[in-house]
Amino acid sequence: MEQTTPPKQQARQFTRDDCSRITASTLNTVLEQLGIRQIVEGIAVFPAGEGAYLVDAVMRDLAANTTWGVSITIPPPQEGTHGLT
Repeated sequence: MEQTTPPKQQARQFTRDDCSRITASTLNTVLEQLGIRQIVEGIAVFPAGEGAYLVDAVMRDLAANTTWGVSITIPPPQEGTHGLT
């Protein structure tokens, strides 16, 4: 997720709960749009350095009743970036 702010404004800092909600919502939306019968069963968010997070999600395949995982690293915001990166 990229975030831009006008010059001289501080970027919003995301909490671990924010990261969990954003990830679960995004994964569920993508799976639904693809017509895949899977759900997000669990999410854990871990600090991964200053301003970075590691998000682990457990997915459940409803048809096969199996689980699999996905890991996402959210890097810290880059200072001085005033546009899309």
